Amino acid sequence: MKSGLKSKASDRLRNLIQENPHETHLWNKLAELYYESGFLDSAGKYWILTEPTDDRIRKSVKIYEESVNNSGYQILQEIVFRGEKSKLSEYAKKKLTELEIDSKEKVDYVPKFNPKTNKHKKKNSKYEETFKEKLAKYSFFTVLALIGIFIIVGFVTVIKWIF
Repeated sequence: MKSGLKSKASDRLRNLIQENPHETHLWNKLAELYYESGFLDSAGKYWILTEPTDDRIRKSVKIYEESVNNSGYQILQEIVFRGEKSKLSEYAKKKLTELEIDSKEKVDYVPKFNPKTNKHKKKNSKYEETFKEKLAKYSFFTVLALIGIFIIVGFVTVIKWIF
C-alpha cells in the first residue's frame, strides 16, 4: 500500500481474509484502503463486523447496507464469512447473528460457507494395476495393431489385383 499498489494490496488482503476470516484487523485494513480510495460502500462491506467507533465507519456501513437494500441475505452472500464465529468480537458475533436472523425472516434461508482448506489430495503412489486392467489395456492395443496390419495387407492386395 505504501508504494501505491492499491489494487495488488487489496487482492492480497482479500486472500488473507479468506485464509484467516476471524482476523478482523485484516478486514479493517482492507476497509481503510477502500475508504482512502473513495469506495465508501466497499469500505462499509469490510467494516460491517467492526464496532462503529467513529463517524466514517458508521457512514460507510450505512452506505453499504443501503446499497444492498438492508438485506441480511445479500450481505452474508457478499462478505462470505468462512471463519468461526466464536473467534470474533462480541459486536461481530451479534452483527452476524442479526444478519442471519434477517436473512431467515426475509428469504427463509441463511447462507453458510465452509472454511477453505488448502490440503492437496495425495495420490496413492502404491497403486497396482489389476490383471483385468492389464488384460484390457493389452487387448485394446492388440486390436489396434491388428486393424493396422489388416489395412496394410488389404492395401497391398488391392495393388496386386490392379497391376
